Amino acid sequence: MKQTKQSTQTATIREIARRADVSIASVSRALNGKPGLSDALRERILTISREVSYQPSAAARQLISGKAAVVGISLGRQDIELRPYYILLYQHLTVALHQQGMVPIFFHHDQTAELPERAGAAILLGETAEDERPTLLSAAGIPFVRIGNAGDGFSVAPDDAAGLYEITQYLLALGRRRLAFVGGELETPCPHSRLEGYRRALEEVGLAEQLISLPHRLSSDSLTSYRYLNRYLAGISSGQPLPFDALVCATDELALGCVAALEDRGIDVPSQVAVTGFDDLPTLATGLTTIRQDIASIAAMSVELLGEALAGKAPRHVSLPVALVLRETG
Repeated sequence: MKQTKQSTQTATIREIARRADVSIASVSRALNGKPGLSDALRERILTISREVSYQPSAAARQLISGKAAVVGISLGRQDIELRPYYILLYQHLTVALHQQGMVPIFFHHDQTAELPERAGAAILLGETAEDERPTLLSAAGIPFVRIGNAGDGFSVAPDDAAGLYEITQYLLALGRRRLAFVGGELETPCPHSRLEGYRRALEEVGLAEQLISLPHRLSSDSLTSYRYLNRYLAGISSGQPLPFDALVCATDELALGCVAALEDRGIDVPSQVAVTGFDDLPTLATGLTTIRQDIASIAAMSVELLGEALAGKAPRHVSLPVALVLRETG
């Protein structure tokens, strides 16, 4: 059957895998001439690819041979794989990379030195001010994309500052005047775009900031915020007014812990204290007023930028829009 122009343009290895009833990895091996398939299966996959007029994107052509087809996804030093945000991001990155014929493998922060031996490109998560990974990868000639704030090289991130500015403005419009920002290690001298958005909104109306800085723990962020805020509330004398009427949290996970601590202390959310988050994570954010970021779009843009990096194009930062989601807690 003759393929239309539109179907030709949109054919991907996912469609080939579906028609051949094989995994995406098998399609990738066949298209890239890799071992591990029978001659008959390889020929069947190649026949289907011709039938759908499959043509790899510019990014895939850059990654079509050898080690270059492998992309290392590198986690930050203080991050853990089991965080719901990273699980969701991993899922979308894996799909986006497979759709371009790329093979993702995962690296912990302390495995960065091994990455150039096993991968031809990288996507970096959880970058901090003192992060050595960009320097190490640049010295090794490994193209990479950062998911984080703008800086040297290629990067992509949600518009954190705009999101926190909007949600802080929303709370101010409700009449909240004692807004505290809840985040991790806020005393550390490094860019914190979500905190910047909160500060800008308060400065415009002449209100002072309040910061609740949480210690870093290799555990659930929700558990950390619950324990910290619970102890904080226990230190407030009976009858003494709360120092805040809204908690602007850096993530949904932190917000959920705060909501639980407030409720366990008999403090009504949101009539006494509003609580907001950021991310709009599936299931976790149910009932939570938050800022939604499009994680699937972040993953897709990361892969697009990776193709540009491998093609030697000029580095750029892409800031993706976010949206305010109103629910019960704020």
